[in-house]
Amino acid sequence: MHKYIYWHAFFKVNTKEKALKLLTKFDDICETKATLLACERYWKDESLYEVSFATALNKEDISDAIFSTLVISHKLAYKWEVNGPSTPGLGVWEFHGLTTKTKVTGIDWIQFRIKSDE
Repeated sequence: MHKYIYWHAFFKVNTKEKALKLLTKFDDICETKATLLACERYWKDESLYEVSFATALNKEDISDAIFSTLVISHKLAYKWEVNGPSTPGLGVWEFHGLTTKTKVTGIDWIQFRIKSDE
């Protein structure tokens, strides 16, 4: 079972409250509900917040998991740099993509990742 899409992003906002508001906008556009994992000011650039979150996937088959991830990510941005699926270890696979050109002003960089359950 592939339960989650994991997201890692940099939001160009001044406060944590604005970062959370941007996450709500992500939910609206992608028609999903994000579970916040971390949200902190980025130490290398004070104008960014580093945000990690997960969205439900719940797909049994790898093909369904990848297709659903692409459908959701396409709602956020038209162009993605996609890698994989790859198999870094025996019985383990992962699939990820990133973009800097989203439909949401304030999302500076975002990456998705799904992987086999370990």
